Amino acid sequence: MGKHHDKDFKIYAARLVLEEGRKPRELAEELDISIPTLRNWINTYKENNEQGFEDANNVSSELRLTEEKDKIIKDLKEENEILKKAMYIFTKQPK
Repeated sequence: MGKHHDKDFKIYAARLVLEEGRKPRELAEELDISIPTLRNWINTYKENNEQGFEDANNVSSELRLTEEKDKIIKDLKEENEILKKAMYIFTKQPK
């Protein structure tokens, strides 16, 4: 199995060719990737910009983000319950 490069690396390489005018053959050699791979990244970037690089890694990072959001929501709900109880205690009038 070949090396796996992350989304940011692919975008960086495509931009070097498209925006900086680098030659694909030289850049592919410099980055130690094949010319067809680099051309695929360039074409993907041309067609879809950064959204073209959504892949399995992004699915897992979306899942992590969702899990983090769920944890934050759970923590906020617990804090809210604690604050409600504290408010009740502090606002309770003595008889």
